[in-house]
Amino acid sequence: MAENIAGVASAIGASLLEPGGPAGEAEARRLAFSFVETIDGASSEEVEALVAAPPATTGDHRFDALVAAVVEHACTKRSMPSPAWVNEPHRFLSTWWFMSEMPSLHADAIVHSPISFARRGVFITSGALTYA
Repeated sequence: MAENIAGVASAIGASLLEPGGPAGEAEARRLAFSFVETIDGASSEEVEALVAAPPATTGDHRFDALVAAVVEHACTKRSMPSPAWVNEPHRFLSTWWFMSEMPSLHADAIVHSPISFARRGVFITSGALTYA
């Protein structure tokens, strides 16, 4: 079985501590979105096991919200309940975070962000949850 969300969050936190600033954030984003592919290829029972344990904080509120959004989105797609930890207050942002730093894409992100992302203040562009 693939690494669970607690392990992914830990790896995200480690990448955010790496010197290089934006390079660490790019890796953190890659880790979060690669978990989408892991979940998509798993059975419902496997998904339940992968997301059950509440992850520790990544050290960055934005990424804590992103981790919760990814898990809630995956559970919603499978019509299964999300684990309770996704609703912890520190997994919501008080200031919107547009994952694309290009202002011209912000309107697209507002329109296309799944509700599990938007309700946390995390906005992604269309296609962000697809992979090759």
